[in-house]
Amino acid sequence: MIKVWVLLFGLAGCASTPSPAPAPRPDAPTTLNRASIIQGNLAGLNLSLTPFSHLGGSISPVRAELLAAERRYLPYLLKTTLTESGFWGAVRVTPGVDVTAELNCQGQLLAASAAVLELQLICRDALGKLWLDDRFDTRIARDAYRQSAVDGPDPYQGIMIRIANRLADGLALLTDQDRRRLRDAALLRYAQTLSPEGFDGYLAVDAEGRMQVQGLPAASDPMVARVRRIRDSEYQFIDAMDEQYRLIYQQMNVPYRLWRQYQYEFEDYNTSLGDRSAGAQRRAVASYEVMLATYKRYQDYKRNEDELSEMSQSLVRALSPTLGQVEGQVVELTGNLEQQYELWRSYLLRLYQAESSPRAPE
Repeated sequence: MIKVWVLLFGLAGCASTPSPAPAPRPDAPTTLNRASIIQGNLAGLNLSLTPFSHLGGSISPVRAELLAAERRYLPYLLKTTLTESGFWGAVRVTPGVDVTAELNCQGQLLAASAAVLELQLICRDALGKLWLDDRFDTRIARDAYRQSAVDGPDPYQGIMIRIANRLADGLALLTDQDRRRLRDAALLRYAQTLSPEGFDGYLAVDAEGRMQVQGLPAASDPMVARVRRIRDSEYQFIDAMDEQYRLIYQQMNVPYRLWRQYQYEFEDYNTSLGDRSAGAQRRAVASYEVMLATYKRYQDYKRNEDELSEMSQSLVRALSPTLGQVEGQVVELTGNLEQQYELWRSYLLRLYQAESSPRAPE
C-alpha cells in the first residue's frame, strides 16, 4: 500500500493571455457516448494522460502561474469525462508517459481563454499505433458560465466529450484478440523498461515504427511473476499521484470557473463598448450604474486571479514527500510530482536489476 503524506503539487492559476471574445458561433451541444453493460464488461485497457504542454511565448509572471495550473486542470477534466463514459479500465493523470498503460495521450494547449479553448491531442497505444493526432477547439456560448453552477458541468466540457467519443470510436474497432495483444504488449514494454536484455526479442518493430508481439514468456516464469508484482506496486504509486491531481482539480474548480466567467463578461463589455459610437460611449461612461457594475466585475476578476496565484504559491510551499512501498521496502520521495515519478521509476529499475533476467525466446 502506498502511504502518502500531504503531497501537494507546484500548482499555479490558469490560462494563457486572455484574448477577445470570439466571433464564431458556439459549438452545438455534444452528448457523451456511454458504454453498455456488455461494453463495460469488456473494459480493461488502461488509459493515461500527462499534463498538457503549451506553445510558450512571452507572457506575464501571473499568466505563467495561471497557465501552469491550467495545464494540470484540463487533463483531469478529460479524465473525468473518459471515466464517466465507462469504456476504459483505469484512467489516470500521471506526471510522465505511463509505461504501464495500454494507451497514452499527450496534449498541447494551443489557446485558452474564457471563450476559446484549442488543444492538440496525440494518443498512441502500447504497440505504437497512432489512435489520434488532431486539433480540437471549442467556442463557449455567451451565457454558458451563468447557466452552469459552479458544481455543474464545466463550460469546457464539450471539447472533452468530443475527445472521449473519438477515443471510444477507436476502441470499438478492436477485437478481443486486439485487446489481448495490447495488454500483452503493455506488459512486455513495461518488462523491457526493467530489463531490456532479459526481455529482448519478444517485441519487434516494423518499417512503420509499430511493434509486433513475437512471443510471450512462459506464464510460470518467476521473473515474469516478479514483473507483475512490481507493476502492481507501480499501479498503486501512480494511483496515489492521480489522487493528487484530483485534489488540485477540486481546489481549482470554483475559483477557476469564476475567474473565467468574470474574464468573459469583462472582455465582452469592453468589446461591446468598442463597437459603440463615440456618443454612445460617452453616455455609457457617464452612467454611474454601468461604471459601478463594470468595476465590481473587474474586482471579482482580479480577486479570483489573485486567489489562483496565491493557491499556487501555497501549494509549492506545502510540497511534502511521498512514501512508496514495494515488497516490504519503504521509499521516501521528494520534489515535485515529475521528480518523484522519475525517482520512483529509477528505484524500481534498481530493484528489478538485483534479480536475474529471463532468456528471450529461441
